[in-house]
Amino acid sequence: MSEGVARRKIFRGKVYPADRERDPYLLLPFEVSPGAGRIEIGYAYDEEGNTLDLGVFDSRGCGFLTPEGFRGWSGSARREVVIGEDWATPGYLPGPLYPGTWHVILGLYRVGPRGCSYEVEVRIKPEPVDVPPEGPVGERPLFPKDGAIKVPGWLRGDLHCHTHHSEAQGSVADLVAAAERKGLDFLAITDHNTTSHWREMEGLGKEAGLILIPGEEITTYRGHANVWGRGRWLDFRCRTREEMKRVYDAASSEGRVFSVNHPKPGGPPWEFGFDLPFHCIEVWHGLWSMGNEHSLETWRRLLQTGRRVVAVGGSDTHPLVAPHRGLVEWLGLPTTWVMAPDRSPRAILKGIRGGRVSISACPHGPFVAIEFVSRGKRFPQGGRSPYGKGIVAVEVLEGEGLELRLCGARGTLCRATISGRSWREEFPVKLDAEGFVYAEVRVPVGPLMDREPLAALTNPVWYTGN
Repeated sequence: MSEGVARRKIFRGKVYPADRERDPYLLLPFEVSPGAGRIEIGYAYDEEGNTLDLGVFDSRGCGFLTPEGFRGWSGSARREVVIGEDWATPGYLPGPLYPGTWHVILGLYRVGPRGCSYEVEVRIKPEPVDVPPEGPVGERPLFPKDGAIKVPGWLRGDLHCHTHHSEAQGSVADLVAAAERKGLDFLAITDHNTTSHWREMEGLGKEAGLILIPGEEITTYRGHANVWGRGRWLDFRCRTREEMKRVYDAASSEGRVFSVNHPKPGGPPWEFGFDLPFHCIEVWHGLWSMGNEHSLETWRRLLQTGRRVVAVGGSDTHPLVAPHRGLVEWLGLPTTWVMAPDRSPRAILKGIRGGRVSISACPHGPFVAIEFVSRGKRFPQGGRSPYGKGIVAVEVLEGEGLELRLCGARGTLCRATISGRSWREEFPVKLDAEGFVYAEVRVPVGPLMDREPLAALTNPVWYTGN
């Protein structure tokens, strides 16, 4: 590109349901010459019954599982994006503007029967990006930090939330401040199909009072999955079970944790099949009343087949900035508790993979944990006992008046009313007859409701046999 000369390219077209069926990701190539200072991309489409998503790959490649060329994704949240060397629109990665063939990617998320017309404009300019100033939004907490309960050996946090690097509002710093005010110990930020938020997390890592875990929500058109831990950007353009298996393999090879998200109607559901490998399943997504009984039942059925899949929770917070209110968010609803020996992302992820996880409605609790005791040995949840007979010791904090249910492969083993804010009870169990045992804490609301709302949940203790 000549010094001081801007270039522009416009793509116009129309897509139909058959195009989406053939390939839901449309690549539009454009050339970047040496001397580019910034790339601006804008797009528009017929929005009546249609949704088109937006992303960008640079000249280093746009093939499946090619992390080097990925430069960002914004779904349908933004109509204009900018990429420069020192700054990019949230959701996109700043860095060198490599000469060569770049690609705009249009995701054909929803295409109505009459088709969808689109127009994409690419502007390549010699001037660098003027970095806009950013400041905290501010937030009025829903409940005070002092109310969050503390349990020795356990860390409480949220494994699923979003910032303005997705279609949410509020920066990484805003969410970190909100999580600290609520008394959380850790926060996994899982923006959709991008890792652009990781840079902000790195900048806050030494200052933040809580543990920050980098994540990415693999947001496909057939289901969503969270991946926690540092590593490469992971592709979301999964159309088949085999492609999703390749993404899982890439994450697992780096020691990261892979979780199926909100597998329930409207979740959206998970359409890749549950015989694929994964470490965790999000059984509690946002408020319990939002269809989570379906996810819990899916997890139960997996346990009954012998799958040792870890149950986790996540708020899926997409903060909003409201006039005169500041940042409105629902972090910690629910709260995921992890038994960890130290305050590090590595220890938390190891605890999750080991099933040392409980879930509660919020940071206030109630908190529930179990361990199986037999022949003088103790096996915490997630543990595997070779002994078939023993007792299950249950501890519940801030659950007075609620109902404990001890559950196994054949259903509910026993029930008890929780008395006192700090309650501990022991129950004889034939673990070999059940295969596994876990605990639920439910809200007893009477016969008018089909299912009592869940207030807390543990992961199982497993029987391994002699």
